[in-house]
Amino acid sequence: METRQLARLLGALCFEERLEIIGALITPGHDGLSTQQMAEMTGLPHSSIPIHVDYMESTGMVSLRYTSTGKVYSADLELLEKLFNFMNQNYGAGMRLMHRTQAERIDATEALPD
Repeated sequence: METRQLARLLGALCFEERLEIIGALITPGHDGLSTQQMAEMTGLPHSSIPIHVDYMESTGMVSLRYTSTGKVYSADLELLEKLFNFMNQNYGAGMRLMHRTQAERIDATEALPD
């Protein structure tokens, strides 16, 4: 994954509202959700959903299709899986090491005599 693409994808997820929306869109998979359904699932105002979804669509993370009942948005599950795997492979080891080091410090501190 290119650094530019990674930055755009992470930027698309840098708002709490967008994390809520992408979480809602992952649930139905390729079936997707309308803006009304996303608003109901997330508790976000219906009027704010398109602003966030449009940006995520510009990154390829979300796609739009038209049905007889209106617009339906879907998360690109394959792209999200690539993103999460990339982050875990490239940055996860550092996070695991950091947590292990913190745990070792805590264990060492607890082992000190009073």
